[in-house]
Amino acid sequence: MLEWLRRWALSYAATPEKEAEKALYEARLALYRAEERVRDAIMYAEYYRERVNFLKRVVEEGIENVTDTRVLRPQAAYAAASSQATLRLHPKVAAPE
Repeated sequence: MLEWLRRWALSYAATPEKEAEKALYEARLALYRAEERVRDAIMYAEYYRERVNFLKRVVEEGIENVTDTRVLRPQAAYAAASSQATLRLHPKVAAPE
């Protein structure tokens, strides 16, 4: 019984390898979170850069002469694409017995 208890305690004892494994997991998680913050910061910077450029153009040229330069999907193409979508049921579901 004492031998089993000793082996059980040794299997759960903190070893440098187990501590390194835990630290590796935590480091990877911290790296992921840091990269996510960087991506978010880049996205916000691009948004505000575009907004500042748009507002500069409005101040310089007037609102009547400034249009949004982003490409928008035409409404006609959107309506055509949505009308082509059909619901297809499995043959057993479509034909009741």
